[in-house]
Amino acid sequence: MVRAVLVAIVALASVGGEAAVAPYDFTGHWTGTAKTPRKPPVTISGDLTAGMPGAFTGVLTLVAPDETTHCTVDGRQHGRRVTIAASCDNGGRVRFKGFVDAAKSTVAGGIVWTPPPQRHKPRKHGTFRLGKQNASHARILHGPSDAAAAMVGGFASASAMPADGHWALSPDQSRVTLTSLAFQGSDGNVTTAELTNCVPTYVRDAAALTSILDCPFDVPPGTYVGVGVGVRTTFDVMLTDAANGFFTDPASPTGLSTTAPAGGSQFVSFVVPGPGGQGDVLTSQTFFTTPLVVSAGGTVTLDIVEDMIHTVFANVSGAAASFDTSLPLPAVQLIPSVTGAGRVEFYSPTGTALDALMPGPTDDESGSVRVFYADPSQPAYVFSPVPGGPSQAWNVSPASSPVNPANGFRAGGYLGLDASGVLCWALPADYTYAQYSAICEMSVAAAIGDSTTLSCQHVTSVPAPISGDTYASGCPTITPDVQRTLTLVAR
Repeated sequence: MVRAVLVAIVALASVGGEAAVAPYDFTGHWTGTAKTPRKPPVTISGDLTAGMPGAFTGVLTLVAPDETTHCTVDGRQHGRRVTIAASCDNGGRVRFKGFVDAAKSTVAGGIVWTPPPQRHKPRKHGTFRLGKQNASHARILHGPSDAAAAMVGGFASASAMPADGHWALSPDQSRVTLTSLAFQGSDGNVTTAELTNCVPTYVRDAAALTSILDCPFDVPPGTYVGVGVGVRTTFDVMLTDAANGFFTDPASPTGLSTTAPAGGSQFVSFVVPGPGGQGDVLTSQTFFTTPLVVSAGGTVTLDIVEDMIHTVFANVSGAAASFDTSLPLPAVQLIPSVTGAGRVEFYSPTGTALDALMPGPTDDESGSVRVFYADPSQPAYVFSPVPGGPSQAWNVSPASSPVNPANGFRAGGYLGLDASGVLCWALPADYTYAQYSAICEMSVAAAIGDSTTLSCQHVTSVPAPISGDTYASGCPTITPDVQRTLTLVAR
């Protein structure tokens, strides 16, 4: 399917005729399709940036039924004619030629792709069409990658059987349906933007922050203080773990088998309860650290980081495995951001990003820490599960973040990375920040496989930062009553 994928890259080419025209501004978000003979269409999305007059660069993501490919492009415009060279992460190359229609903001034409050398395939020809988007869109990005982390936990024998107990699983692949975006207005009202066919296919070993899928949406002008991502309660996963003895098998009554099925693992589905045991959509909520102002005719780019390392849970008893669907919680971690995505990290007490036995029958990675950086130099958000209480902190003071007048909730937590490399944050009793529950700190690990110590002190009040809105100005001194050794298992 590389063939169709590479074909899609040529998508930037062009539309139109030969007449000389002024250089077109290619800067923006583009979507479209590409087609090669006897292959299904490939969906294309990406962002381009204009450089010198008549030149542009960018990145395109090509989604085929069985493969997702990412390519960097270098384009040139000569009159209405456009030529583009694309280099892809699978080793393939694409050359595309076409014409730009400035009035319609489209490019279309033909492509020639050269498959990766190791595939020993001839070049293929196809067609493409792209349009510049003037609509808001959600970019679904891959969470922290465990490609290197797979070595951290070691390997068991190929004939291993999972031990009885509660397990955290990291699917090889998964499909999650995102249904909607609920924007909380500064006036207390909620505006819901529907998502259509927004079903990203997650591949665990893909690189962090690579684009998985692009989903357009419409949001009216207004001022917004937060957003909730709607997630269907049905999850499709595929898992092959010979080291621990977990396989997804449609023939199994539970969808899980402890022995390899004939023909290999396949996708299976499981369903978690809806909110309050009702409905088929759960919501992953976040608050903005500054108001999101959408003007008339304006657009929003929302990055949503999707992480499925240790987000699916299973119970094993007497060599029989089944998905744990006891709680109304989405089997995915989603981090929405309107300020970009620069880095993601996952710290776990298990020492591995692969399947791991939890220490207790109801422990859903309660000792872990997930850190999101909108900018690579400073953290923007942290999630550290606290049973029964708020588990999130943002890089802002609750005194300066926008409030949702419907419930008084807002972002806060003073999250910051100080000059000595220590990450620290405060957790509230609830998101009004009238009272706190804990203050935590840990040193940031330098590389996957490195360990660090998470230290927390249970408190009802916390000190304000020395300066600014976050503890980047210096972490407070604490007397920890809880300490835990964590390993950076994915980044």
